[in-house]
Amino acid sequence: MNSCLLHIQEQLKQNENEQKAQWLQSYVKHGIISRGVAMPTIRRIITHAFALYKMDTWSLATQVDLLNQLMRQHYTEDKLAAILYLELYWKHDNAEELLSLISTWFDEELIFDWNVCDWLCVKVLTPLLDRAPAVAIPELRLWNGACNQWKARASLVPFAQSKAITQHQNVIADFASVLIQRPERFCKTAVGWVLRECTKHDAHFVTSFISQFSVFTTREVVRNATKYLSKKT
Repeated sequence: MNSCLLHIQEQLKQNENEQKAQWLQSYVKHGIISRGVAMPTIRRIITHAFALYKMDTWSLATQVDLLNQLMRQHYTEDKLAAILYLELYWKHDNAEELLSLISTWFDEELIFDWNVCDWLCVKVLTPLLDRAPAVAIPELRLWNGACNQWKARASLVPFAQSKAITQHQNVIADFASVLIQRPERFCKTAVGWVLRECTKHDAHFVTSFISQFSVFTTREVVRNATKYLSKKT
């Protein structure tokens, strides 16, 4: 496993781009450290490592160990490599184990910026929500009240691209009502992002929510939530 980890890191290092790294660090902020490696390149590196080290024969514990090691690295791209591995190669049906693993990453503060948080939500948590809502939603409900703002954000963001977003409207309302009242910008913007997708199906739901919680909303939240609404609406 150690040789595989070193291989992945060496490949990431060989593809470093200082200009892109500086741009990403300035754009994302939160004190991230970037190698400036593009997502398609990270995907190629993980795909090659998976085949080279025959990772499909690894035990679950060995795979989890590698993922934890990648997430504990300082570089954003190492963390994204772990997320891409989950997206591409995590074949275990136990949703509880996957949610538990991700939960520990938040608890250990290994995820501390919106970029990594949202990639995890879109690439891993949304498909899990669609595949196993009965397991995912109770766990996400626990995350919704977390002190860690990124864990709280991750309770709602997965619903934005869910195939069953209309079926989850009541849950979205519950989760959003908690996050919108928090002071952190990225808890509030999670609400705006998900409401924006809800407008495609139920504009009244969105406008009613914004009206009810207007004292807690910001211009940014309203702008995002109403992006697809007509001025008349």
